[in-house]
Amino acid sequence: MFLGIIGSGTMGAVLRDYAKEDGTFDEIVMLEPLSDQPWPEKRPDLLVDFSHPKAIGRIYDYCRKKGGNIPVVLASTGYGPEEEKLIQLLEKICPLVRSSNFSRGMEVMNRLCREAKKELGDQCDIRMTEAHHTKKQDRPSGTAVSLCRVLGLDPFDESQVQSLRMGSVCGQHTVYFALEDEILEIRHTAMSKKIFAIGALEAGKKLMKELT
Repeated sequence: MFLGIIGSGTMGAVLRDYAKEDGTFDEIVMLEPLSDQPWPEKRPDLLVDFSHPKAIGRIYDYCRKKGGNIPVVLASTGYGPEEEKLIQLLEKICPLVRSSNFSRGMEVMNRLCREAKKELGDQCDIRMTEAHHTKKQDRPSGTAVSLCRVLGLDPFDESQVQSLRMGSVCGQHTVYFALEDEILEIRHTAMSKKIFAIGALEAGKKLMKELT
């Protein structure tokens, strides 16, 4: 099986190392989306992108030239309107799964926040803080934006969502439900980047199985 990892940055390297441990793929290639380096003639069994929003143009063009039907996992954040249009086009030709956070814990946190808002939303103030490492460019994080959709918050209103960029923090998201005389906190803390690689690869393998 042939895995194409888009982006050779930190997350790409973490995904490559985990994919080697996993053993599903006997061929793993790192693909640079924003350079002139050619992508392989051989058709990948799975593409996983942890690189940059601008990579979606190269991904779409490559998949289209290969006839489509290549499973694609998008794990980047910060897409603009033009990139969103390209994602919609890609979805028409390839099986695709996309998430701002592929960790199992965050999947559960979304469900818990949805339930807490249903029970407490009209009785409390809902606020969020998110923290990441100093090199993270988007603010607020894609995960925070996704949680805001669940909670009905404006991710760019600093009175509702606070973003911190500090040290080497992998990612921490805390949602507060502040009632009279009590506060409910729901928090997810990522201890390493490996959890995102595991979730993304498992999502990709699921897409592959659906094609067989």
